[in-house]
Amino acid sequence: MQFVVNTKIRKLAFLLTIIYFIISINAFGIKTEKVYVGIKYSFRNYRTNGDVIFIDPFSKKMAIYNLSNKQILASYNHIGNFVIAAYDLKDSYIIVDRTGPMISKISLSGEVLSKVRFERRIQASNYSNDNIYVLLEGGQLFIYDKDLKLVSKYSFSGSPAYLFVWEGKVFSTYLWNDNYDIEFVGEKPKKVGLTTPSLLVENLLIDTRGGQVLNLSNNKLTKVASYISSAYFDGDKYYIASMSNSTIYVLKNDVIISSLQVPYTPTYISKIGNYVIVLSAPYNKVMIIKNDKDISVFDTGDYPIEIFKINNSSDSFAVYCSDSGEMYYYYF
Repeated sequence: MQFVVNTKIRKLAFLLTIIYFIISINAFGIKTEKVYVGIKYSFRNYRTNGDVIFIDPFSKKMAIYNLSNKQILASYNHIGNFVIAAYDLKDSYIIVDRTGPMISKISLSGEVLSKVRFERRIQASNYSNDNIYVLLEGGQLFIYDKDLKLVSKYSFSGSPAYLFVWEGKVFSTYLWNDNYDIEFVGEKPKKVGLTTPSLLVENLLIDTRGGQVLNLSNNKLTKVASYISSAYFDGDKYYIASMSNSTIYVLKNDVIISSLQVPYTPTYISKIGNYVIVLSAPYNKVMIIKNDKDISVFDTGDYPIEIFKINNSSDSFAVYCSDSGEMYYYYF
């Protein structure tokens, strides 16, 4: 089987993506543009050296989109049944197909270089230090090098939901588990009081439902607010978004130092330069926060789900809108 670069689709996508227009230059001096990228419902988007990898869950296609040039660079057909991850190795890609179930390595031209099949579905995966970690349903962990040669394998105590790599250490987390909620490879599982540990941001393991954060570097547990949707670390402070009360919390040294309520339910948070950027997917809004207090609200396309930096710019960013298949650009 070979993944095929669809030339016609690529040319069509290229024509679509070069047709973009200015929506507004508003009173706040922010210019907005939008680009139709032609791929909708891509809920798993992967940053890669200025490019974004889009996965179309229905047509089973993968597209490589350049944020700066606003162009589709390549398009691949039939990449898998249900792709949950794609990793860019610069000269190739590793594709993780949950229901295949398999992992495969493809060249830039779409040729299958190698693949590995599994007996059980893939629960989660992670790529770190030239190794790919594959967690199967039931708790088996397989570790491969970037050529998909087996390095080692391991079995967790139970059937974890998530897989993470933190400071070179591999660990999994369990949801709604009365006995344990975190387990490092080679160690006994631990119960630290987390309900749904499902996000890892820098040193913080985040209990999204329970509204707590565990600092892995010192094992301190901090209560924030339930239904955490997203978090961001700027090198000094953590910005944490709670959907339960539409509030952004600022955490430093395991202490909440400030908070700010936003007008729309926050579903994704990031920081560009000195601005905190917050998305509200159900309301199709982006909120730009200046000085941790002044909020400006702008429209997006349908269902904005992710914020992208543009060449490490401190005065612009892009937002992918899943339901409309558009990338919105904002320039300060």
